[in-house]
Amino acid sequence: MKSKSIIMYFLTAGLAFFSLTSCLKSGDKYIDFSKVGTLIELPLAAYRPSTHTPSLTVYKIAVQTYAAASTPSDLPVVVNIASPETLGSDLTVTLAADPAALADLKTKIGNTTYVLLPAAGYTITNPTTTIIAGKRTGTVTVKINTAVIDKTITTYILPISITDASGQTISKYKTVFYNIKVTS
Repeated sequence: MKSKSIIMYFLTAGLAFFSLTSCLKSGDKYIDFSKVGTLIELPLAAYRPSTHTPSLTVYKIAVQTYAAASTPSDLPVVVNIASPETLGSDLTVTLAADPAALADLKTKIGNTTYVLLPAAGYTITNPTTTIIAGKRTGTVTVKINTAVIDKTITTYILPISITDASGQTISKYKTVFYNIKVTS
């Protein structure tokens, strides 16, 4: 009797499993990504951990901690081409520090403690990156001058935005806010 109930249990569980599974079907529920255009974005801006704050839905604050040093530290900022296919020609993308974006962030989330990182605290030597045809990413390197940053201020923000994408559409994920902290 016990073996019959075990067999019935597994048969019922197996039947339920197979009846509740489905496969991808074509038709009106199929999303055709081939018709989606090209967007240029900062992928870190688009990243959302499952525990993100709802008021930060289009803002990403990335904490970057550096040890104080006499030589500047690198902050790589990655640019991504979001499209169904890679581009057939090179694409030049330009980034810049964006104080207006920080003002907008402070207004939208009601935070008045964030402080713009002083201009002496960073350098963008070459603000452009060329994404080679057939590739998806490029990088602009920002130099963080930790020697001149006040270690007691932990709310410094360096907003970096895409300012030009050579005629391509810039995504809503165009700005990353870096919270720059310096330790001893």
